[in-house]
Amino acid sequence: MNWSKVLSWGVAAIFAVFFLTCSGQVWMFQVPWMLVAGWSAFIGRVLPEVTFRWDAIAETVLVAGMLGVGTHLFLRRLWRQLRPETAEASPWQVRWSVSLVALLVLLFSATMATVGIGHQVGWLASGRVPMVESSWRRMGFMLSRDNTAVCGEALRLSKQGVPDAEVAGRLLRSSEDREEAEQMHVVPRRGPGDEPGFLVFPRDPLARASSGGVRCGGGLAREESFRTAELPKLLSDTQMAAGTAP
Repeated sequence: MNWSKVLSWGVAAIFAVFFLTCSGQVWMFQVPWMLVAGWSAFIGRVLPEVTFRWDAIAETVLVAGMLGVGTHLFLRRLWRQLRPETAEASPWQVRWSVSLVALLVLLFSATMATVGIGHQVGWLASGRVPMVESSWRRMGFMLSRDNTAVCGEALRLSKQGVPDAEVAGRLLRSSEDREEAEQMHVVPRRGPGDEPGFLVFPRDPLARASSGGVRCGGGLAREESFRTAELPKLLSDTQMAAGTAP
């Protein structure tokens, strides 16, 4: 064995992994891992939520048993008619009936799986959620930048005379801001002198917990970020200000 060649390939592999990880191309490692073991996380998440209908299970077992017994009796009789009793003829075996019923169940399960795959592919193809998302967008600083951009655009629309209740709709209809606006809550808030302002924070609770949100306008000189723990008080103050507005 050429140890120098093995060492060279090992160093090259480590360098490639380091380079791909630093450049954000972690999907190259995630794809094979998800294909091999991705089902384990799904099972761990879904299995605690599964409820068993024992009446339906008992009914299924009963129907499968009747189907197996009926199939065996029918095929045994048919086998006797097609193969007259001779010294060399063997009777119809139970394991043949069991194998046939198992094959029918397997075909039925494969048909349901194929229909489910087709439905899932159609849902992914027709959905508005992107099938691939950069892992960098999940970082807090990227979410904070999106919050700031959406908040600034909302404030600009408000200063142009767009009513507060229509700002979120205008952002969703904008081809430039739609992707970010779909991921954010945009809550109008008025500051001293009825100056327009907004609270912007992610709709996703996990993203909101990691990045917080941004407030702009409403008497602030510039955008300010806030933590998720501050959000209930900010929303309460916003509702109180809206209730006391003339």
